[in-house]
Amino acid sequence: MTWLEVQITTTPEAEEAVVELFYGSGAKGVVIESADNLALIEKDPTVNYIDESILNMDPDISVIRGYFPQNDAFDEAMHQLISGIKRLPACGLNPGGCELSINQMKEEDWANSWKQFYKPTKVGKTVVVKPTWEDYTPGDDEIIVNMDPGMAFGTGTHETTRLCVMALEKYVRAKDRVIDVGCGSGILSIVAAELGAESVVGVDFDPVAVDAARANVSLNAMDDAVDIRLGDLLATVPPENQADIIVANIFAEVVVKLVDQIGPYLKPEGMFIASGIIEDRLEMVLAKLRDTGYEVQNIEKLGEWLAVSAKRK
Repeated sequence: MTWLEVQITTTPEAEEAVVELFYGSGAKGVVIESADNLALIEKDPTVNYIDESILNMDPDISVIRGYFPQNDAFDEAMHQLISGIKRLPACGLNPGGCELSINQMKEEDWANSWKQFYKPTKVGKTVVVKPTWEDYTPGDDEIIVNMDPGMAFGTGTHETTRLCVMALEKYVRAKDRVIDVGCGSGILSIVAAELGAESVVGVDFDPVAVDAARANVSLNAMDDAVDIRLGDLLATVPPENQADIIVANIFAEVVVKLVDQIGPYLKPEGMFIASGIIEDRLEMVLAKLRDTGYEVQNIEKLGEWLAVSAKRK
């Protein structure tokens, strides 16, 4: 099969949104290059490879590469991708110049492009995300999450994912019930189960994401603990089995919408963890949480992104 590599330059603040737009348009994989990610990865002792082209990157630019099969659906995929990017300013995100280029790749070149960018990476205090083909010997306190980037929506290295992983490490207790809203690759659902959660429900509105998450859950032998469902926010989750923790790695505007819905799904004293929040949207989220009866416990920041952990009163 022949593949098309679509490259877009954007800003660090719009990076996560552009990645989601790539997958929503039908990309089968995405690679991110940015100075912000490099700064985090350089401090990680588990990383044994950094592409030299990233070392001198402009800190105000992120390069996103998405991989699409060359077929009759490609033109529509590009229309969907570009239309989505044009809507980002309305969400409070500056996508930058968004220079676009398209290159043709053979199947073997596409496969190898994954491997040069994707290495074992520590994304929390104890959690290491490892590609399936890499050898890695975990330390005594490390938890390994196996991922295949050919089917993953992100590799776990983005700041928003790291923030959620760190919050889960802090708050998950044995026997907890967890709901992961907008589960993408399933990484947070898998992490919650690995940390001791008795049951996890992961939900995503994208059927491709659901397929990817289910594959990753099986890859980590977590089928008995993690249930991945197709649905919009909490629409397919029955409220009678209330969760101890709800985690959502989504945009601030969707977080605000979700706060109005989660009450019946979260136990009293339960924790709501929300990431994907940029600085100028933080007060909007905090005000919504306060007005809806939540007590903010913690705010963490990595790069341009923040995560809020709040307790239901």
